[in-house]
Amino acid sequence: MINKVIVSVPASTANLGPGFDVFGLALEMRSTYTVEVLSPGEKWSVHFEGMGADVLNEKGFKFVSEVMDYFERAESVHLPPLSINVHTGIPLTRGLGSSASAIVGLLSCFEVMMNTQLDTGKVLKYAIAIEGHPDNVTASLVGGFTIAASDRSEVAYMKVVPQNLKVVVTVPSSFLSTKKARACLPDMYSRRDAVFNIGRASMLSACIFSGNYDLLSFALHDRLHQHYREKLVTGFREVSRAADRAGAYGSFLSGAGPSIAALAEPAKAEKVAKAMQKAMIELDAEAETFVLDISAQGVILQTVEDENA
Repeated sequence: MINKVIVSVPASTANLGPGFDVFGLALEMRSTYTVEVLSPGEKWSVHFEGMGADVLNEKGFKFVSEVMDYFERAESVHLPPLSINVHTGIPLTRGLGSSASAIVGLLSCFEVMMNTQLDTGKVLKYAIAIEGHPDNVTASLVGGFTIAASDRSEVAYMKVVPQNLKVVVTVPSSFLSTKKARACLPDMYSRRDAVFNIGRASMLSACIFSGNYDLLSFALHDRLHQHYREKLVTGFREVSRAADRAGAYGSFLSGAGPSIAALAEPAKAEKVAKAMQKAMIELDAEAETFVLDISAQGVILQTVEDENA
């Protein structure tokens, strides 16, 4: 019997402009989940450390409990008492997939603990059901650039690991809830805007899969969500313009925001990062800017078996 599971899960940026709720990109910024079986009769516990630990140690118990309850219902099992320790390396509510990575991390631990191996398809299906959309959870689970689609009965995705590409992310100190960011979106779109996004999303996926990034600046444009969310994000236009001037292929709102991301060739990434950070400083807005690699791997697992079992 496996009595201890350690899972490392990457952050992700989603949408990438036109790929609303579909495109995801795994980033080398990780959280780690350590789940260990306790003795019968002991009470299960949750402890957080790292980014946002003060908030999570107050509110994270409920979130973990909800993921655990979903897994138990879906699998018709009852998990044993568990000690759950989380080291968070992903900023909370900043558009970098913190909740998606947590869902993937916890489900992966529970799945391996109960079934001894990771069933990627099953975990993805459960994660989408909990999260509500497939973009972030798919990228965090399998890594790379992902195109994901799902309905009630089927989940499908494709993955590629982009080469010679860095992701520069400016992360404001202020947070933005996904719920609020979704609330500002319209219920209906014009045919013109739908066609615009189909074209840009198709071009973006072709650029990434082919490794030809010449048209990325054209392909990253969007009409379905960024225009409506701009007013909720300090410095979006200024930071995007700064990234473009510094030589980025293009920039976009990371997930629901407020983080702003740019794609750049490795030789220009630091210059782009400095320009984006400077733009925030000029706006007198607190932020931190990271130059990140794309994570080729999603979930990384380590297990320990109970020798007495």
